[in-house]
Amino acid sequence: MKKRLRIALFAIVATFGFGSEAKAQIPAVQHLIWGSSPFQDSLWSIDTTTWSVVNRIGPTLPGFTITGMTGLAYDPTTYETYIIMKVSAVTGRVLGKINLQTGVCSQVGNLGDQFSSIMFDETGQLWGATGNGATVPETLYKIDKTTGAKTLQFAMGNGADGEIICYNRDDNNIYHWSGNSTMVMEKWPISNVTYTPTNIVFTGTPGGETFGMLYLDATHFIVSNISSTFKRLTTSGAYDGATLASLPDDLRGLVMPPAFAQNNTTLCPGDTTFIGAGNTMLFDSVIYHWGDGNTTATAASATGSFHSYSTGGTYTISIEVDNGTIQDTIKTFTVTVNPAPSVTLSGINTLCPNDTVVISGTAQVTSQWYFNGVPVPSQTSATISVNAPGVYNMFTTNSFGCSDSSHTPFILTAVPNPTVALGADFSACVSAVLDAGNPGATFLWNDNSTAQTLSVTASGTYNVMVTDSNNCSASDSIAVVINPLPVVALGADTTNCGSFTIDAQNAGSTFLWSNGDTTQVSTVTSGGIYSVTVTDANGCSNSDSISVTINPNPVVELGSDTSGCASVTISPNMTGTFLWNDNTTGPSLTVTTSGVYSVMVTDSNGCSQSDSVSVVVNPLPVVGLAVAVSGICVDDADVTLIGTPSGGTFSGTSVTGNQFDPSIGAGNHDVYYSFTDGNGCTASDTLTLIISACVGIHEQAAANLQVYPNPNSGSFTIELPENGSLVVITDMLGNVVYNERMISSGKNQVELGEQAAGVYFIKVTAGDVTSVSRLVIRK
Repeated sequence: MKKRLRIALFAIVATFGFGSEAKAQIPAVQHLIWGSSPFQDSLWSIDTTTWSVVNRIGPTLPGFTITGMTGLAYDPTTYETYIIMKVSAVTGRVLGKINLQTGVCSQVGNLGDQFSSIMFDETGQLWGATGNGATVPETLYKIDKTTGAKTLQFAMGNGADGEIICYNRDDNNIYHWSGNSTMVMEKWPISNVTYTPTNIVFTGTPGGETFGMLYLDATHFIVSNISSTFKRLTTSGAYDGATLASLPDDLRGLVMPPAFAQNNTTLCPGDTTFIGAGNTMLFDSVIYHWGDGNTTATAASATGSFHSYSTGGTYTISIEVDNGTIQDTIKTFTVTVNPAPSVTLSGINTLCPNDTVVISGTAQVTSQWYFNGVPVPSQTSATISVNAPGVYNMFTTNSFGCSDSSHTPFILTAVPNPTVALGADFSACVSAVLDAGNPGATFLWNDNSTAQTLSVTASGTYNVMVTDSNNCSASDSIAVVINPLPVVALGADTTNCGSFTIDAQNAGSTFLWSNGDTTQVSTVTSGGIYSVTVTDANGCSNSDSISVTINPNPVVELGSDTSGCASVTISPNMTGTFLWNDNTTGPSLTVTTSGVYSVMVTDSNGCSQSDSVSVVVNPLPVVGLAVAVSGICVDDADVTLIGTPSGGTFSGTSVTGNQFDPSIGAGNHDVYYSFTDGNGCTASDTLTLIISACVGIHEQAAANLQVYPNPNSGSFTIELPENGSLVVITDMLGNVVYNERMISSGKNQVELGEQAAGVYFIKVTAGDVTSVSRLVIRK
């Protein structure tokens, strides 16, 4: 089911009684519950604010006599109340409509059986239940509300007496009460086509057979019972609270039609009208169309709505209700909005010192002037004379009794006389312009001119009268001395080499050159137009300019002082003619001895310039390369290269660091040594090493030398061919790590565990036989 806004009737009930909020609003909306008597021709209305009887009406049906009424139901789609009537001399119950205010009924049709209860769902469908005394008792029907024709739905069953039904629009269920001493409360969805109810267990005191039920909100009903009382009942079956009211009869049915009330029918613009609303629990919302194009929508739970009108006229207020199925107008009201007085204020809104202003307003029936929001005593006429700045307004009341003030108050602003300041007496050069300020004002100078400014070329005293837009006036005067300008002549345009000196003359004056100089004479070093402003003792300034072409001296740059090894070539790298300090004239000079050297260069314009440089010439270092052995075999250990001075760099094929590896092969091999001294001078030497194959000796020795295990961790065995063999072990750099003569031949244990992992060379000399073997230590 769609979500709906619900009026909680108990939002306007104090302690489960009706009425406190209804009294709080103007106007008060009557909250009336209507019930019918099944045993007499009585229709009762009960005021829920006091639980007292408001009306007792004897309903009438033209041409018939009503002897009792067993049910009432309110149609939320047509806003009509339907009634089940007992009519004398008529068999069965008669369905009709009733005007609750007058009791006048109209017949819809004969229901043909004894119906004890009727109800409407939110779509406007009428439902009815027959009582226990009916021909077809305790049966639910759909009823055509235009003809009274009934359509059987299903038999309901349960206890004797009662048979009251009520629709709960929040859960879309039909609630059914049956029985007298033993009561049954049950419900089923309105969409059920068979009788499959859910039983609801009572708690609390029902008060006997149920005669009438009124839906209040999602979880509450009002119950009238055989004990002629009202009680409150929840949808879960709890009678939660004491008896709400004692009734004048056993009321059947129970309806509470929506009610609306208007607080006033005549307004002035800006006044607020209030339409009160109540008893709208059968609807989702209330929509107020105020007749001026504005609409206000409120929840059904709201107690009404406010609105104000800005213009006069007669307006029809239409009130619509929306129950989720039908939205239509249920009530209209008329309100007349009388016109408000129109107040217009006029006058001069600025106040000069010691002046008075008259303000005029629009007269009405009554008037009262206000100053800064406070009434001005005795000022009730159409005009007022004032001499104080502030906010003025007139409050008037017209013949309709509507009052208003000017929507735009009259603001009187105090304004000063214009400030006229020609300044202190002064002297000027050639001419001066006097400015009276105050743009937009009117002016009168002592020579009868009327402009804001006055140009003067002669010494004298001048004055002006200024009148501003507020018609306020002030004046000022000033003494002016006019002086001539100094004569400035820089001469004809000129061309010079390197620099040129310009003289502005006018000794004793102050000077400002275009190049920033502030002296009488300015020396310039670049071509251009130069100007000077000369200001004399009177502060008068004049200027002149001259075009100067400067052919620059050539830029001679021998560079920074330098040093070299053996010799140095210096040059200024430019064109022109050259003259060195040794009288040579070439574009460059090569020097082999330390000293200071200079050159004079003259360009094509005949401009000359010189430069000098200090040169230090350092000798090359003396470098040598040698080895300590001779007769190198390819199987020999690495040969150590010796360079002097030490600290240089060795290079060449098969050279690593300062070690040469003979295993590269027999032949001539060049090795190199390069050394750079502290002056950055570098020299080198070359050595050719002759490597022999030495095949016979090597093979013979190698056959008698065994080393194992190899590789090893530094502990290994050497088998020697004879006693007294010399064993020398070196690392890759030629450093000796082991040197011992073995007394015995055969197996000898060697320990080199403290040596780092790497490749080593074992050289064994036995008599005149030498053998070399590689050794690998791994950690």
